[in-house]
Amino acid sequence: MRGLIFFLLAVIMGNGAIAFLDAENTSMQAPDINSIINVLKEHKIAYYLFSNEWGNQFLVVPKFGARIFAVSVDGENLFWTHPDILKGQGGQRSWISPEGGAKGFIFRPDWKGQKDFSAMDPGDYKVVHFEENEHLILQNRFRTTSNDGKEDYDLTLTRELRHLDDPLQGEPGFKELHYSFLGIDFVHRLRNNSQALLDRILALWCLIQIPPKGTMVVPVQRVESGEWRGNYFEPIPERFVKPNPDSFSFFIHGSQRYKVGIRPEFCKGIICYLAKAKGQDFFMVFMTFPVMSDERYVDRPKEEQESDGDAIQIYSHLEEGPLAFGELECHSWGLKLQPDAESAFPIKIFLYKAPLDVLKSIGKRLICPQFDEAHIFEE
Repeated sequence: MRGLIFFLLAVIMGNGAIAFLDAENTSMQAPDINSIINVLKEHKIAYYLFSNEWGNQFLVVPKFGARIFAVSVDGENLFWTHPDILKGQGGQRSWISPEGGAKGFIFRPDWKGQKDFSAMDPGDYKVVHFEENEHLILQNRFRTTSNDGKEDYDLTLTRELRHLDDPLQGEPGFKELHYSFLGIDFVHRLRNNSQALLDRILALWCLIQIPPKGTMVVPVQRVESGEWRGNYFEPIPERFVKPNPDSFSFFIHGSQRYKVGIRPEFCKGIICYLAKAKGQDFFMVFMTFPVMSDERYVDRPKEEQESDGDAIQIYSHLEEGPLAFGELECHSWGLKLQPDAESAFPIKIFLYKAPLDVLKSIGKRLICPQFDEAHIFEE
């Protein structure tokens, strides 16, 4: 009898441990947009939800840096969002560059620590205009000083978002294809509120965090090794880079850190990420943006502070499991901001979900003519 009691206790404790582990695993799963909204409601955090005619959605949270915190395409969040929702990390975010160096104010000049950058992320963003399911404008004004102490910044960041129509709508050859679409028209603006000229020392940038184990495809002017550099962090492994007829493919590992930059003179103003979705489909996220090849870009590797910066950057993070992610990132040129002047950096974000052959057809039309010949990593 006593043995039976011990046996039953062991079973109960074992089941409890399994349930505990399952609970932990569940809490670390990639959150979908509905679970995110439930947490936001529970903690009384304001959010704005936009839905298109396809039933696909994007979610903006002012408290979390006014970022597009998550998306839903056929019910799947195609952005990476931190499993702990209240950390407010993930999705699409935008910043001021450079982060470090003499004119930056996020990283310290020695790159061994950070200043307080809560003014921008999460930031005190205020909604200044809202039309339900149509249009949203948010602003954040802050003051700070450059690392070299020579610039007193008085700046306003504006984030403006609208729906974007499917560019393939009505096009012959695409009417019979089965895919799902979400488009976001995003404009990032920087205003100089001071009476001092800011002469091409600051820029705007935008990134999207995505789940790893996919392929970043970057169309370029010429397929040569000198068109990109990988010395921001640890070097990208050679096997993770493949040249294509009119682009480069880079593998996003997600748990191995590296960053690759593409110089503006080689860019075509587009960066694309392709990866496996749930089920049998794949998904594609890409951004289009203006490039000024003859202007100076300000974000560059910390060991090359005197060189020109990059217009495109891709990033693979270093954590494992649900905390692994990658980034596709685009930069504006250094902005010349007169006193009380404002400059804009417009970006269009496209998300498609479909079988791989359909996405290759879409890529040939919208990304680069030989997209179907681009190397797709399968690791």
